[in-house]
Amino acid sequence: MKKIIVKTVIVLLGPTAGGKTALAVKLAKKINGEIISADSRQIYKYLNIGTNKPTKKQLSEIPHHLINIVEPTGNFTAGDFVMQSNKKIKEIFKRKKIPIIVGGTGLYIKALIDGLIKIPSNKETRMFLTDYYKKMGLLHCNKLLEKLDPETAKTIDKQNPVRVMRAIEICLLTNKKFSELKKETKKSDYKYILFGLKTDRNELYGRINERVDKMVKSGLFNETKKLVKKYSSKNAILQNTIGYSEIVKSLNGKLSKKEAINLIKQNTRHYAKRQITWFKKDNRIIWLESKNNPLKKILNYLKKSDII
Repeated sequence: MKKIIVKTVIVLLGPTAGGKTALAVKLAKKINGEIISADSRQIYKYLNIGTNKPTKKQLSEIPHHLINIVEPTGNFTAGDFVMQSNKKIKEIFKRKKIPIIVGGTGLYIKALIDGLIKIPSNKETRMFLTDYYKKMGLLHCNKLLEKLDPETAKTIDKQNPVRVMRAIEICLLTNKKFSELKKETKKSDYKYILFGLKTDRNELYGRINERVDKMVKSGLFNETKKLVKKYSSKNAILQNTIGYSEIVKSLNGKLSKKEAINLIKQNTRHYAKRQITWFKKDNRIIWLESKNNPLKKILNYLKKSDII
């Protein structure tokens, strides 16, 4: 009987400022790979400094995909990411190279590997739920989700109203539990190997603080001013992206420059903590210490698995 060969995609994930990008470039050079970014903010054009996009040198050394592809006025969903990533993966394999997914947006990575539920949004239901959220608040919405789908209510980010309301909407539109629908999704045609980059928390937080200072020196305030001038301070992407939302408040006189910088550091640390919590739930991830030669360990694993 002929053996079926399943193509393997490598995933390199972890919290922000953990060193993923530099490691991914080194890995891609070693295994003839191309990088697909799984970062929900690096997809946007012109948001360069604040999203810490790969450097010009890194971009010239290794092909990168799904960076600078959408205007900051556009909408880009997890479904869009899955569709475009699968297209890029196919193209990379055709070139006889290895796709490397790199990023910290857990929802994108999970959607790509585990599949997405294709449920159309209903405008009337969405409006009803938006009104309900405004009148009753997030706490009541979480209680409603607990009644509709206790399993999802246990695992969802309870502080994220968009996720909570979408889970409720899916339950109402399908008369099924969101958690049950997730189990019915079509799995990917590829095999995924997930490597997670782990850094001591104090060291990670120190790196975050240093990186924010570096961003400010590189012109983050000027970049934000230009974006505000082009798209307005009410632009949804700017208002919901760490590094820009705080500076917009500073430009509007709500924060001093120093307060904005400190808030960027604080919000980035909190974001890193949420990323770590998300990834810890996935027992498929092979965790590697960032200071213990992770490149060597990844290469050894791939050789033993006959992938390279």
